[in-house]
Amino acid sequence: MAKGRKKAAAWQGFLAGSLLSLGVYALGLLFLTLLLVKGTLPEGGSFPMVAVLCVLSVLAGGVLTVRLTRQRAGGLLTAALFLSVLVLAGLGFWEEIAWLGHGGVLLLCGLAGGLLAGVAGPKVRHRRN
Repeated sequence: MAKGRKKAAAWQGFLAGSLLSLGVYALGLLFLTLLLVKGTLPEGGSFPMVAVLCVLSVLAGGVLTVRLTRQRAGGLLTAALFLSVLVLAGLGFWEEIAWLGHGGVLLLCGLAGGLLAGVAGPKVRHRRN
């Protein structure tokens, strides 16, 4: 019998990280909407909060992916999956999104979260035989 944890397949790690990042982002948007409706957060402060939420959600999903797959590039690949879902949702529902404005900033924030996940993820240890 093998000792320790069984290593998950790479696609399972990417799926888990992407779903975690999308879930954190969706719950964060719901909480942010609640703060906006209650009047706790002014409308001008909503976009910086969405940008920070984007970074944190990709960071959480990327760290999970790096931990499960033991690949440093997992953070960036999770960010790419997360951002592709954002782009597809943006193209499908809102035709007037300016990707060179706020949409582009969200894409850059997501990439920054993926880079941070690759750097801040657990150290990858190589076995020496």
